[in-house]
Amino acid sequence: MEKVTPNKKRKVILIGLGVLGTGVAGFLGWNYWKKKKANQEEDTTSFTETPSVNTAPVKNDSFPLKRGSKGNKVTQLQNALVKKFGASILPKYGVDGMFGKEVEAALVRAKLPTSINESIYNTFVGGSGFAGIIKHGDEIITIQDCEIFKSKNNAKLKMPKQMVLGEKEFSCLGWVYFTPKKSTEIFRVRKENVKSLNEFKNEKS
Repeated sequence: MEKVTPNKKRKVILIGLGVLGTGVAGFLGWNYWKKKKANQEEDTTSFTETPSVNTAPVKNDSFPLKRGSKGNKVTQLQNALVKKFGASILPKYGVDGMFGKEVEAALVRAKLPTSINESIYNTFVGGSGFAGIIKHGDEIITIQDCEIFKSKNNAKLKMPKQMVLGEKEFSCLGWVYFTPKKSTEIFRVRKENVKSLNEFKNEKS
């Protein structure tokens, strides 16, 4: 029987430890790779199945006008409500061109449906709502002696009564902004000092 020397014993022990270490390392590496692969699959699945996309709701100004509509027709509808019932009918947002809960509540108060078709719009806005309201592109005329102001440098000019000033561009905070004929500059005048030229003519006839 072969005698086992201390060197041989040491060699066998070292080989055994090496095999054991390799096995443990392999096991730990296999577990790590398995978990990593599972995590990657979860990330891929969650990305492809539930992508996050921010899409704004489509809003328009076509009939019927209802919650979510916005634009010039909504603005004119709001103007008509304010003209008939006063500014308190749109207490929070006022005339902002947006059809929301406040406009719905105003329509209920006005005994109108909360979805406005073209026929109702023309009856309410066209019949009474536009009275006294100057629309974009209307020529405006002074109804009393007043002052107008250049928008760029705020220079003021005196205007006599019944002077045609130009075409309305927009309104803001009680001012009517307009462009005079043969001019590219914007001027402003207090809303109460002017009228639509067409409405003024109709009153005179």
